[in-house]
Amino acid sequence: MHHYRRKTIIILNSTLFLFLLAFIFGYVQLKRGVAILNIGPSYYIEDMLIMLLSFAAMVMVVYEIHKVEHHHEYERRMKRK
Repeated sequence: MHHYRRKTIIILNSTLFLFLLAFIFGYVQLKRGVAILNIGPSYYIEDMLIMLLSFAAMVMVVYEIHKVEHHHEYERRMKRK
């Protein structure tokens, strides 16, 4: 694996971990009945929104990891050189 791809995977995995922590924190706060940010709407809406956005971000990061891991075009170019 090329050096930049290895670094990209490390950064994407750490981002995935941070979004997982945000999701878990939102779930815990939802079960406790406390809003995370306390910006106006009820705690349920706020915590569910944070959990939904965190989940969507995790899906996007997993898709990006998949794209980086399976970049066959780059591998073909490197073998030709």
